[in-house]
Amino acid sequence: TVLCGSLVGAVGLATTGGGLLAGSIVPTALGLFLTGLGIASWDVAMNVEGADVEQNLGRSLMPRLHAGFSLGTVAGAGIGAAAAAVDVPLAAQVIGLAVLAPLAMAVATRRFLGVVPVAQPVEENAARGFGARDAWREPRTLLVGLMVLGFAFTEGSANDWMAVAMVDGYGTTEAVGAIGFGVFVAAMTVARMVGGAALERFGRVATLRATAVLGLAGLLLVLLGGSAPVAI
Repeated sequence: TVLCGSLVGAVGLATTGGGLLAGSIVPTALGLFLTGLGIASWDVAMNVEGADVEQNLGRSLMPRLHAGFSLGTVAGAGIGAAAAAVDVPLAAQVIGLAVLAPLAMAVATRRFLGVVPVAQPVEENAARGFGARDAWREPRTLLVGLMVLGFAFTEGSANDWMAVAMVDGYGTTEAVGAIGFGVFVAAMTVARMVGGAALERFGRVATLRATAVLGLAGLLLVLLGGSAPVAI
């Protein structure tokens, strides 16, 4: 699924690049749709693999795996800032990524653990009369989903729009916009590197509450700070 998702994303990136070159909205929009579809599929499958690795090791590992994701975004922000500074066309950047992404995934997926056996838990749940629909009637499940929605909405908004907000909202150059995004993902990388240790030392509830307060404070500074340095 990860490899197929990267291929769909690559087709989307290539289509987006073609639309940018042609100055046409329709292929660009179609390319962005395919890119999102591919990346979302590979993101979920990648996290399932990470959870299986974590369970096999018997210790908290997911924050560090997500730190690897953040390192990639830091590298991408740096490359984007450098490319903007030397006026490399956006279409060329996007098409280059379309070539590199599936090649990287072809190498990475060869080291995966393989198919996770899921038949036994499914059979046990069926024997107890518990189905997937029952989870949607469990208040705690809904509350967790609502929390994830809030956090993911905040993080996703920053991932997708931080650079644009710096340029359009604070009047910075495109290079500074990319740097602002880079600062955000660099901070995420640091937090994820120490996330496992924080969970083990302070517990999940305390860590969640403290980091939620930090996230809210940062969000308010970006929205209401009034200047680019404060927002960064």
